[in-house]
Amino acid sequence: MKTLYKWWAGLLLVCVIVQIGFAGYGAFYAADKLGDEGTTIDSDKFEHGFAAHITFGYLIWLLTIVFLVIGIAAGIGRWRLGRHGVLFLLVTLQILLAWFGGAVPAIGFFHPVNALVIAGMLVWIVLDTWRAPAAAPAVAAT
Repeated sequence: MKTLYKWWAGLLLVCVIVQIGFAGYGAFYAADKLGDEGTTIDSDKFEHGFAAHITFGYLIWLLTIVFLVIGIAAGIGRWRLGRHGVLFLLVTLQILLAWFGGAVPAIGFFHPVNALVIAGMLVWIVLDTWRAPAAAPAVAAT
């Protein structure tokens, strides 16, 4: 189970990096559709540019829940589980910031900032997980 935990942590970090890339794609897609001065885009085109970012965000939220369950099953300890709880709260906050940021742009400012905090938290978890010393081999009885 600890091997699954280790690889899931890495997968989650890669997913967050891809998610940040999808946000960049959405922004540049919208900019490309505006193209000429005075052009506009409707909400459908805007949403189309961010569709992968939106969908993948919910997937990351589900992967974070599974990561918490894997951590519990792997018996990683209270301290590490505490970090997972914080990570889950940050990802949940990320979704809320996206929802409310659409209505209040000032709140939207915190969406990318929180994404950096999430990525930093995952780097910390992954480094801690992958650097952890392997369990000492059992001494053979003589």
